[in-house]
Amino acid sequence: MESLIGVHRHLVEGWLLVMGLNLLLPYALRRQPERRILWTRIGYFAFWAFWAMVGFSGLMVWIFAGRPMNLSIVWMWALIVIMPLLDAYRALRLKILWNSGKEGIGFSMTVVAAEMVLVLALSLLAASR
Repeated sequence: MESLIGVHRHLVEGWLLVMGLNLLLPYALRRQPERRILWTRIGYFAFWAFWAMVGFSGLMVWIFAGRPMNLSIVWMWALIVIMPLLDAYRALRLKILWNSGKEGIGFSMTVVAAEMVLVLALSLLAASR
């Protein structure tokens, strides 16, 4: 059981790393719009891959641990639903901003920072229990 929890924890850390890269890359590539768009798309794929792995590993930990549904698990499932909605909103809004000739770097950084805060807050909540 501890190994499953460890894998889940490492996947969450990887997800945070991907979000950190998604936070910094648009700013780092602000002078190169073609590369920024390419790396933003790659960041989306990495975000979704880690999102799926974290959700699946969390489900496996919950099932194999045989724990009853508690507030911490409800918040984790709520986060798994909220995160793709936030990222989809970011993607659609960035597309609109890019088509109108704007960079959207500040908007992108704000949404990704909010995603990171949500994951970190929930990780700290789960670690305290």
